[in-house]
Amino acid sequence: MAIIFQKSGLSDLTLERGRVFPVTDTRIRPNQERYLTESLNPKVVVYGGTLQLLELRLEGLSRDNYDGAVNGLKTWFESSQVNWSANNFTLVDEQGQTRTVRLWSDEFKMTLVAPNRYSVSLLLLEE
Repeated sequence: MAIIFQKSGLSDLTLERGRVFPVTDTRIRPNQERYLTESLNPKVVVYGGTLQLLELRLEGLSRDNYDGAVNGLKTWFESSQVNWSANNFTLVDEQGQTRTVRLWSDEFKMTLVAPNRYSVSLLLLEE
């Protein structure tokens, strides 16, 4: 089964190959800032609840999966409906589980790993 991104007003983005490990691998990131004072005492500022993050790593994607009009990740994320991290969207994983997520990566980078084959790692915030 494919990985599908869905957003009202956009064509579904379907990725049928390249999964490195499953979406169910999650990270929890406390919404905190940590630092040391001048006297080397640890200080923690708590900004709110913890974040549930999903890492989606894909390899072997085609050039069309990079910037194609329908199945292009770059094209899809830069659309006004998603606007990178500004708006959430629906992720349907290989098992058919539906999650509401938003792009949470600091940068978008698809690396060319072979002729016409790209890899990408996306960090998604589960809402």
